[in-house]
Amino acid sequence: MDAHEKAIPFACLLGVYALSMTKHRPLPLSLASHVGLLLSAALMSALALWQWLELVKVRQGGSAACALNETLNCEKVWDTAFAAWVQSTLGMPVAALGLLWGLGALAWAVALCFKKKPAWLGLSIWGLKLWALAGTLSCVIFAYVSWQAGSVCISCMATFILVLAYAFCAFALLPLHALLPKNSFVLGSLLSLALLLLLGVLLQPFGAKTKGTGPLHLERSFNNLAASPITLEHFWAGLKPEERNKIKRERQAFLAAPSRPLTAPTPGRFPQQAPVLLQDFTDIKCGHCRTAEAMLTQLLRTLPEGSMAVEPRYYPLDKECHPSSPPLAPGALPVGVRCAAALAQICLEGAADFAQLRAELFHAAERLATREDVLAMASKGKTPRSQLLACMASADARARLHADMALAETYGISGTPFFLLNGKPVGFVPSFWMAMALAKGNAEDAAFASLAGSP
Repeated sequence: MDAHEKAIPFACLLGVYALSMTKHRPLPLSLASHVGLLLSAALMSALALWQWLELVKVRQGGSAACALNETLNCEKVWDTAFAAWVQSTLGMPVAALGLLWGLGALAWAVALCFKKKPAWLGLSIWGLKLWALAGTLSCVIFAYVSWQAGSVCISCMATFILVLAYAFCAFALLPLHALLPKNSFVLGSLLSLALLLLLGVLLQPFGAKTKGTGPLHLERSFNNLAASPITLEHFWAGLKPEERNKIKRERQAFLAAPSRPLTAPTPGRFPQQAPVLLQDFTDIKCGHCRTAEAMLTQLLRTLPEGSMAVEPRYYPLDKECHPSSPPLAPGALPVGVRCAAALAQICLEGAADFAQLRAELFHAAERLATREDVLAMASKGKTPRSQLLACMASADARARLHADMALAETYGISGTPFFLLNGKPVGFVPSFWMAMALAKGNAEDAAFASLAGSP
């Protein structure tokens, strides 16, 4: 490249700088573009923060101001599987992502105000445009999720408008790409990524505090009941029509299912005696199993003491420990995480800290990559590692695991989590479990039947 060619980029930089400093500034760097970017980003941040606070209010038992009816309902969007995936994967709710984007958009808009140097101008414009593009694509995804939920989220619509307004200012009112320094795209991309990571790290601790254990409407019902006398009628009154319909369908299936004798209690059953027994078959790597365990913990805290017993059972989705697979050598341990976690929990069932260790295993399930990871977590309680290892390698522990898997297969298990309520298979419908506990296990209770016939 000769001296003339080397001067071309420098000339472009000078041209951009000259345009930015001229008294007759063109529209791309007009006051309107700055005001539009700053205002839309600031409003977006405020709106996202408000939505996050509304979600916190719902988690604590209240109702969101944007939940106007069944159609205009932001709670239904917050209650989708996608929203749950965002929370479990990123450690923060969807509303936190909106705040993250809004703060980043505001940072780029402010950075654009300091445009004395052409290089900084190019970097700021590229970073701002990339941030606007990410926000626009996110709006498309969230709009699709809202459509799938069959709900119109008013606050989400306002979010879409503000993001699109920001994108319009970024792409229509700022300089064309050809006028920007050639390296500004790379630098803008790197700085956008750094900004994303920084804001994510700062917001994640707050996001973890708003993590729920399950569907919002059930959490609200549980929280409301925790501070009041618990009756089936009161619980029913706090449910939405769609949840009542779930209970009705589950009750009909429960009544139609044949009765079978209950199995002998295991050391992990808590409490040992109750009118309702829920046996949950889980796999440590099953995300829905993790959700179910958290909801069962909350359910037991809410219900009157002794009204429901929960008995952990195990169905690891790994052929290594299936009864049909070749048996392990005497004294050998399974290699896979799923089988190792099941055996470890079986061996911990008699320990005083079993419930705590089980909850910690499920909480850390995504980080359990090896058998050693399982052993390290399972042996940090009151059970010595040597004792745990000896139990996991024993024939008794394997026989118990095989018995659990065989029991589930007699009911036609097709995946985890799988539930038996008083010896009958039931779906993952915590509201029905709670209703049965409040009815003392009698699905034909007069109050239960009367409520199940109401709208």
